[in-house]
Amino acid sequence: MELSGTNSGVSSLRTSESGQAGSLSQRSAFLSTIDPAQRRRVEAAQVYFLDYYVDHLTYIANRRMRLERFKTAMRSVQVSASEVQQSWQNHQLNESSILRRRRNRTREREFDVLAQIGQGGFGQVFLARKRDTGEVCALKKMDKQLLVRLNEVQHILTERDILRTSRSEWLVKLLYAFQDQRHLYLAMEFVPGGDIRSLLIHSELFRHPVARFYIAEATVAVAALHSFGYFHRDLKPENFLVDASGHVKLTDFGLSHGHLSRPTLEAMRRKLDRVKDRELVVQSSSDKRSLSKYAAGRLADQAFRAFSIVGSPDYMAPEILYTSLALDRHHEPDSNASSNQHSQHSGASHDPLADAHLGYDFRVDYWSLGCILYEFYASYSPFTGPTSDDVWRNVYHWEEVLQRPDFASQEADDNLTPEAWNLITSLVCHRDIRLSSLPEIAKHSYFRGIDMLRLRESQIPPFVPALQSDADNRHFDDFSDPASMAVYKDVNNKWKDLDGLAAKPAPADIDPAAFLGFTYCHNRQHRFM
Repeated sequence: MELSGTNSGVSSLRTSESGQAGSLSQRSAFLSTIDPAQRRRVEAAQVYFLDYYVDHLTYIANRRMRLERFKTAMRSVQVSASEVQQSWQNHQLNESSILRRRRNRTREREFDVLAQIGQGGFGQVFLARKRDTGEVCALKKMDKQLLVRLNEVQHILTERDILRTSRSEWLVKLLYAFQDQRHLYLAMEFVPGGDIRSLLIHSELFRHPVARFYIAEATVAVAALHSFGYFHRDLKPENFLVDASGHVKLTDFGLSHGHLSRPTLEAMRRKLDRVKDRELVVQSSSDKRSLSKYAAGRLADQAFRAFSIVGSPDYMAPEILYTSLALDRHHEPDSNASSNQHSQHSGASHDPLADAHLGYDFRVDYWSLGCILYEFYASYSPFTGPTSDDVWRNVYHWEEVLQRPDFASQEADDNLTPEAWNLITSLVCHRDIRLSSLPEIAKHSYFRGIDMLRLRESQIPPFVPALQSDADNRHFDDFSDPASMAVYKDVNNKWKDLDGLAAKPAPADIDPAAFLGFTYCHNRQHRFM
């Protein structure tokens, strides 16, 4: 937050921070060597104290400014001593009110719930309005005990940290983060146009101009996340939302950054051990298309996406899977491997596990973008299968499975242009030769004529949601409609089991500081100065 020149305390603090650049670099190097959970606590403490002193010094500076304005106002008018005394008392009451509001914590009761708009593995998402500000938000409510028992605490804290620090028009913004004894809450900006998955299901496949628009904006959104030092790892069409103007915003950062929990890695390794050596069945395009249509509405798929420990691997880069398979039981693989350490691609003789010890990096997101672009044209993801095990196996053997889709009509075949297929295979490929930056991708012939740096100003969205109000949720599932909720039957059944799990007494080893630094208010500094 930029402050006026009168705020000398904050300016001095920032000068001091810049003067410590060298020591901060050394501290960052040290932090990279310690346990991710411990590192997050250290970083959260740093952010907390920096935020605290910036906020406190800003408050003091603004309080002094209000006092000076009061004195100036009293000197500029002719008033009696009693009137001055009354004005002074009013000023003090106003200052007391500001200070009291600064001490108030955000609570669930400050939000009016308008509708449920989502159901996930760890909680529900509600459309809500904050009473005092009128802000409409997507309020995510999660059970603490459940998060602890399912080893998801670190992922939720990572999501909160990314939402807190990543300020971009391409990323969903965090408005408030707060907690009570049982729940965590993330109040995020409400993006009313639904997700790209819904648009794709409605259209079956995207026409070339539509596919080009959405993959361009998705690429810029991913690059924006990377610019803040994070990578997503779980990109899929449903993680790209459409805002009120028709442009894209990226969301769902629970698996982001670079550290999968050890139970997650172990689960991935066990699954791959089970399926990687089974007979590979390469399915036809028509079979995959049929599976995709079925999966769009099937109960099992919805439940799997909501409750799988790592999510569906349809869009997951193979190096993540290879890393989990090569997991050493005493050392977690490096998820920030240097891009300079990768061996050169050697064609068909390439051993899938040869580079597993190198881990993976931000390039996994560009693989996912390639899979999403494939689905835009084909209406199914390139490695889809009848079961999740089949998908895992297809990704493991991706070089044998990836093929240009066949189409029932010449029009659909022509829609997948040579430039589009070339871009797909430049993303869904070995990481050593994968396009892996916004400048590289922007220069590809597929995007000829598109200014990737001015998409919001230069491109007209193919779909702009027609909204009747700022709380219009027509583009989300109607949780009050029994017919619409049939798809969530398995999810709700699992929720009954999970509610029982969360209701059990907490184990004695739960760290009381597990949710340190979770609280956040986006406009505290503006409203309560």
